[in-house]
Amino acid sequence: MSELGNVAALLIDGHRLLPVLLADLRAAQRNIHIAVFLFFRDPIGEEVTDVLVERARAGVKVRVLLNIAKIAMGDPFSTGEKQMMRHDPNVQYDPLDVRPLCKRMREAGVEVHDTNIDYDHVIETKNPRLASLAAQIRDAIDIDDLHVDHRKIILVDGKVAYCGGANIGAQYLYHRAFDPARDCRAEAHAWRSAGDPEPWWKWHDSFTRFEGPVAEALELDFHARFVLDGGTEYDPLPMLGGPSRGEGMAIRSARVYRNVPDAQANEVLDLYLQKIAAAEGSIFIENPYLYHPTLVDALCAAKGARPLLRITLVLPARRHNDNQFGQDAQEYYYARYLACGIEVWEYQHHFNHFKLAVFDERFSIHGSTNLNYRSLEADKDFELVVLVDDEPFARHVLALSRDVDITHALRIADRDVHGKTWRALCRRRRNPWTLAMLWRKQL
Repeated sequence: MSELGNVAALLIDGHRLLPVLLADLRAAQRNIHIAVFLFFRDPIGEEVTDVLVERARAGVKVRVLLNIAKIAMGDPFSTGEKQMMRHDPNVQYDPLDVRPLCKRMREAGVEVHDTNIDYDHVIETKNPRLASLAAQIRDAIDIDDLHVDHRKIILVDGKVAYCGGANIGAQYLYHRAFDPARDCRAEAHAWRSAGDPEPWWKWHDSFTRFEGPVAEALELDFHARFVLDGGTEYDPLPMLGGPSRGEGMAIRSARVYRNVPDAQANEVLDLYLQKIAAAEGSIFIENPYLYHPTLVDALCAAKGARPLLRITLVLPARRHNDNQFGQDAQEYYYARYLACGIEVWEYQHHFNHFKLAVFDERFSIHGSTNLNYRSLEADKDFELVVLVDDEPFARHVLALSRDVDITHALRIADRDVHGKTWRALCRRRRNPWTLAMLWRKQL
């Protein structure tokens, strides 16, 4: 669905994200819809919950989707949430136990549903499109826990929509900005010693805020999953008009691409491959897990076919990546990238959870999708991105992301891959556990 009349704003890091998001939530008059993978019971999760509870009691219809089982794990690998909250003397409870938070929302009238469901269960719906979609998912999924709704969508009044990489928690959303030139754990220790109210380490992440018709398209994705996860069926409301709050730039068009574990083609992977193949001047990708071989092959082929094409990759540094298996898989391709002239940069000091791409200073991709097996296979996780076609906005995105982040990143050189150091050796060889997980396409 390609639409005119949209406005977009790239909001980078929690101190920019949280105030704008809270203002939108507090201004809600009709509905608030939230679908996130993780919603932690930490000070930020509680602050967002306070607003949802207040709005629900004021008569706003609030619907929330989250994954209770994966929150209890901190996610399938480790966000560091539990360890991070030990730095906060005010958190004397388990931040991974989200049940009290869900109970508080439900008592206020919020409809909360767990996305960690039995996909074999047949949901009664009068909507033939949803019934067909549910049947396709049932046919494709063998083991429920291997498939998660990884999307991050927040919708307000059918007019404002957020999508991006951030979940709801203190790593992603915060009031105090971090110093990108300082190690996150040393910074957190200093904040704790000074009695700062946010004594945590913080991640580099983003949401893109949209206003306009693209919000209606995102609402249809939320509606489908909400009903199929057991939520009360409802009729999506038409977009609410009215003036913009002044966030963002008018954009030429915005279109939603998605992946659902239904054994159909992965729209997000196809989109990336199409844009890589068509790029003539530049490709910029910033992602925490870039190692799907089809995508790697496409990047190397594009650079080989068009040597003047500038390809810039900004990835996490090993010390800060929450998934060492994913980092291991990612670093394995550094030698190929360098051999064909692709720039590889590792973001320093803080974990880079950014998920963004820009092609030819015109097309930009915003959403939740990692560039790994789980997100890019046809039958794995639920994912969603928005493709924006607008040159001024794409250049604005590059100025905010690429041009800033490479100043806080280390460029990988041949000696970092082919040298005799232990780190260079690790970049040439994969951990056996990584190989096993890649073979099963569970990474």
